[in-house]
Amino acid sequence: MYDGPLDDVATNVRTKSGRLLPTGRRLANSPVVRACLEGGRRLAEQELLGFAGEEHLHRPLDTLTQKNIAREAELIFQEALRDEHVAHALFGTPPDWKKAGTRPSVGTMKDRWPTLALYMGDLVRYVLRERYSLTDGMLDEAARAELRETAAFSAAVDKVAYHDMKIVYADETSARFQYLVTALTDFHKQIREALDGVYEHSFGYWRDLYAEILEARGVSLRPGISLNELTMMLTGMAQGLSLRHIGAAGGKVIDHANQRCLLGKASQILIAGAIDPGDGRKVADVVDELMAVRVPVDEDRRKPRRFRARVRRLRRGKQWP
Repeated sequence: MYDGPLDDVATNVRTKSGRLLPTGRRLANSPVVRACLEGGRRLAEQELLGFAGEEHLHRPLDTLTQKNIAREAELIFQEALRDEHVAHALFGTPPDWKKAGTRPSVGTMKDRWPTLALYMGDLVRYVLRERYSLTDGMLDEAARAELRETAAFSAAVDKVAYHDMKIVYADETSARFQYLVTALTDFHKQIREALDGVYEHSFGYWRDLYAEILEARGVSLRPGISLNELTMMLTGMAQGLSLRHIGAAGGKVIDHANQRCLLGKASQILIAGAIDPGDGRKVADVVDELMAVRVPVDEDRRKPRRFRARVRRLRRGKQWP
């Protein structure tokens, strides 16, 4: 259970409900708000992993009702009595049990989030805030140094790609939740804003890393390819392959036995085309040359046929017209 500050997570409780700034911040970090968000996360997890039961499969996130969320939040309050971590997350360190006076209920839900849309915006930020910490903590300095300095760069890419897919993109809850709510962004401004934050954070992290690697190795990109475009393509491949991994059993995107994945190979292919070896050519020119139509070897060696003119003999007695 997340025990950090919720100022930038429960932003709708803090600002959208018309609260004064100090009051809004206290409410955003209150035990009730934290329990309701954690309750929604657990309900979503149960549904996404198939534990919600057949009766809740009429539409995605069908279990997220005020009644269900309030009931799950109350169970979390009870869990705090026997789980020290939950108690610290809800009531502070050491736990201030006086804060348990206000209990989760449908009434407190309506007070904190007057509409479902406001709750969904905060819930998306709460569930996906794990994506920030997963990305930031994935590469230590040793891994970054390996990408900058090792001669076996391809092996370093394979290693980083495998850990990226395993830790960040193949997570059973937050990754699935992210892809589910992505389909709703055109209809839900709150969800779109929350997802924008996740994508911007991931993009910024990897862009800075790629810039660091290119500079350390003294290489540059081919003309017409920007660092932003390379970052977008690499992160897009990671997201697409993870979606394939989650949605297609047996797709063999990740090879846990050998600690490799298709992302590593795809990244190396993209890097091979994007890096300028010194010829200064655009990638389109290189592709045109590689894919130029060539005469097959067998056809090239075959001798040309001898031309033989056929002349029909005129029958006797037949005249020219």
